[in-house]
Amino acid sequence: MSSDKQLPELGEPRVHGQEYKVVSKANPQNREDVKFYPQIVHKGIISRARLEAAIVRETSLSRSDVRALLVIFSDLVSDYLTQGFKVRLEELGLLSLRTKTKGEVNQEDVNAKSIEHVSVGFRGAGELMEKLAKTKFDKAKDNGAS
Repeated sequence: MSSDKQLPELGEPRVHGQEYKVVSKANPQNREDVKFYPQIVHKGIISRARLEAAIVRETSLSRSDVRALLVIFSDLVSDYLTQGFKVRLEELGLLSLRTKTKGEVNQEDVNAKSIEHVSVGFRGAGELMEKLAKTKFDKAKDNGAS
């Protein structure tokens, strides 16, 4: 998946919508029971450098200012999350810590080791979710069901 494809300018209408392919999935209890589902086709990953370039193109900020802003932003978000705060990015959504925990038989046995995994949770803001709800989906041309 190349991330070198030409991206549309901000605000530029897309010629096509989000592509999907068709995949087959068997029922784990009955492997002969197969159904077909749409699956999003990801076009690649946008790197921080690519994001920096897009922000520079759309603002009056310099590349070094944008880079510094993104680095400190990332540091601050992770610091706030690890201090127990949720971070709300108004138009984007809410970030919070999520945990996978192990249940204990006795209350007094619950301790930090009962937390098995930590990840970041994200809940999209209304504005973002409204935009996503308008996504147009196109079947990928080289769809071959898998």
